[in-house]
Amino acid sequence: MNPDAQRKAQQRADRIAAFRAELADLEREQGLTLTAEQRSRLEAHLEDVLSALTRQYGVAVSESAKRISWGMRIATFLGGVAFFAAIVLFLHRIWGVLPSFAHAPLLVAVPLLLLAAAEFAFRRGVDIYHTALLILAAGAAFVMELNALGSTCNMTPSAHALLAWAAFALLAAYAYGLRLLLGAGLLLFCAYTAALGTAAGGGYWASFLDRAEFLIPPAAALYAVPMLKVHREPHDFDFVYRLCGAATALTALLILSERGDLCCLDLSARAVEVLGQLAGLALSAGVMFHGLRLGRSGLVNLGAVAFVVFLYVRLHAWWWDWMPKYLFFLLIGMIALVLLFVFRRMRTRLTERTVP
Repeated sequence: MNPDAQRKAQQRADRIAAFRAELADLEREQGLTLTAEQRSRLEAHLEDVLSALTRQYGVAVSESAKRISWGMRIATFLGGVAFFAAIVLFLHRIWGVLPSFAHAPLLVAVPLLLLAAAEFAFRRGVDIYHTALLILAAGAAFVMELNALGSTCNMTPSAHALLAWAAFALLAAYAYGLRLLLGAGLLLFCAYTAALGTAAGGGYWASFLDRAEFLIPPAAALYAVPMLKVHREPHDFDFVYRLCGAATALTALLILSERGDLCCLDLSARAVEVLGQLAGLALSAGVMFHGLRLGRSGLVNLGAVAFVVFLYVRLHAWWWDWMPKYLFFLLIGMIALVLLFVFRRMRTRLTERTVP
C-alpha cells in the first residue's frame, strides 16, 4: 500500500467528517437547507466514498477509529522493540554453541531476511503497519549486527557506525515512505557529524554531547533542505527535516546554556550560558513564527515549548538568587498568563491559515 496515497485518503475522510459537521451546523442555523432528495443523494455519495476509502486504504472514519490507528502506531513501535529484544536474547542463548565460522553469516542473514520479508509484504499490499514493523525489526537487527561483528573481530568502536545506521534508516525511509525512520536517520546523521567534530577537536567521539555546538551546523542544514528543493516530497518529508533540525539545534543550545563550555570562542562560562539562552529564545521564537507561516502546528508547538523552557532558564538565572521564592513563582505565573494570551492569538492565526 502506498503510504502517500493512504495519507491522502485519510485527509479526504477527515474533510468529509468536517463537511458533515459544518453542514449540520448550517442546517441548524438555517443558513442552508437541503431537500430530502438532495440530502439523501449527498449522504449516499459520501457513504460510497468512505466505504471505498476504508476498503482500499483502511482509513479511520471516526474519532474512535483514529484512536485505534494511534494504538496501531504505538503497537508497531513496541513490536519493533520487542523484535529487537527477542533477536538479541535468542542470539545470546545460542551464540556459545555455534561454531565460529557461523557467527558472521548468521549476523548478516538476520537483517537481510527481515528486509526481504518487509519487501514481500510491501509488494503484496499488506497494511503499512506490518511493513513498518518488519523494517524496524530489520533496522534493530542491523544495529546489533554491526555491534556484534565489531566485538567478534575485536574492532575499536568508531563513529562511522552512526553513519551506517543513519544510511540504513534513510534508505528504508525513502523506499517505504516511513517518516519515523527518516527522523531516526536524520538524528543519527547529526550525531555522526557532531562525533566527527568532537574527535577532530581531541575528544572521544562518543562524548559529542559535551561539544553540543557541533550539533548546530548539521541541524541548520537539515532545516534548510526543504528550502533548496523545487518539488514537494511525496511523503511530507519536508516537515520531518524541519522538525528534526529545529529540535536538534534547540537541544544543543539548551546544553550550551547549562554547561557554559564553547570550544570555538574564547568566552567565559557565564557569557556562553547567556549567549546560549538568548540564542535559544530567538531560535524558538523563529521556529514558532515560521511554523505559523507554513501552517504546521508541530513546528509551532515545538517552538512554544522550547521558548517556555529557555525563558524559565533565563529568568531563573536573573531572579532566583536574590528574589523571594514566592515572588519568583508569582512572576512566572503572570508571565504564563501573558504567554497563554499570545499563544491563543497564534493558534487563531494558525487556524485561519489552514482553513481554505
